[in-house]
Amino acid sequence: MNSPRINRVLQVLSLVAFASKPTQLKDIGSKLGLSPSMVSRIVADLIAGGLLAKVSYRTVIGTPELAALGKSAGENHPLTRIARETLLRPMVERERVSCEFATLVQGRLYHFCKVLRKEARSPLLFTDTAAVICAARGDEWEKVLEELSLAFPEDAPSGFPLFKERFLAARENRTLVNHHGGRLWQLTYPVVCGDLCCALSFSGVDSNDMDSSFFARLAARIRANYEGFTQSNA
Repeated sequence: MNSPRINRVLQVLSLVAFASKPTQLKDIGSKLGLSPSMVSRIVADLIAGGLLAKVSYRTVIGTPELAALGKSAGENHPLTRIARETLLRPMVERERVSCEFATLVQGRLYHFCKVLRKEARSPLLFTDTAAVICAARGDEWEKVLEELSLAFPEDAPSGFPLFKERFLAARENRTLVNHHGGRLWQLTYPVVCGDLCCALSFSGVDSNDMDSSFFARLAARIRANYEGFTQSNA
């Protein structure tokens, strides 16, 4: 049952949890369209529940309990287990290849699994991984820009031209192949698991490691294993 009050509580909790600095109650009200009295009541309930804490008058932050709750939920998600079982051994065998398997939450990447090598840079947030996820969701650019602008207001809107280019390419081609200069390459695949749109990205510094068919099979395996999990638990 869809409860407006529960939705408002979750919106407040998410806004504070994703904020990079303490959040003022007036900002919560303005961003979510809530009255000051409503914000005060919701925040008071969350403080009483141990999920938020005051740092000054009418300014709050998330608590360690909130952080532990989110961390446990991520670690116990079936996609975390499936991704690790699928990716860790192949990545050990490919010492020069990095990978990340992630979804997008309020304009920020959430990783179910990430294996990074010293020889290779992490895939760029505003290029392939996030672009493929947005394309897999079927988003239009205006919606994507709004989401990223809320998550990274200091970069909006002029900070996203490269991301728009990669997003449009992902929407047209689905799988992205990118060369970030020199010998650094990146392959990114969409992985739609039920209602959750994810991306599996591989990067390395040697073209001899770019076995696209092998990496595509890993992406397909994650999707198939998740479908098997959901069917067996239906």
